[in-house]
Amino acid sequence: MYRFGEWLRRERLEHGWSQVELAERTYGEVSQAAISAYERNRSLPSLMDIHVLATACDQTLGSIPWDDLDLRTEKKRNWSNLTQERFDLAELALADSIRTFDGKTYQLHGRIAIERDSQETREIAQLYYRIRTVVGEDQVIAKRKHPSDELIHVSRRRLVHH
Repeated sequence: MYRFGEWLRRERLEHGWSQVELAERTYGEVSQAAISAYERNRSLPSLMDIHVLATACDQTLGSIPWDDLDLRTEKKRNWSNLTQERFDLAELALADSIRTFDGKTYQLHGRIAIERDSQETREIAQLYYRIRTVVGEDQVIAKRKHPSDELIHVSRRRLVHH
């Protein structure tokens, strides 16, 4: 696993560009200061910035090695001390995957969610109110029964793989 900033820096250097030159290739959509912050892992880019930077580096969102990138801003939390309380959006970036009420499963990479079958890429904030189940470290960590309910921490339950 490596950080998004390391991937971005490697892509930029493979093309022989400075941060200023990469910023210019984004036609001003991503500043040199933002590129510097991303490369130093001081900030996480939005999905739009990732798309713009990938395009500038002659890549697509599909060609980014998502499974090898760590887009989390902090360490995974210890899920063993969960209580029946609201599971908020900030915690979601630390989980591994989600399942929505429409039956889609998304792998989470920090703030980015990639749908398992179609490889559709979304920001987790766009999915938060559609989430039925949240999984972290092979266990269900949050659930909601109905779309109108709050997403709530659940007691530890290991997932059974058949």
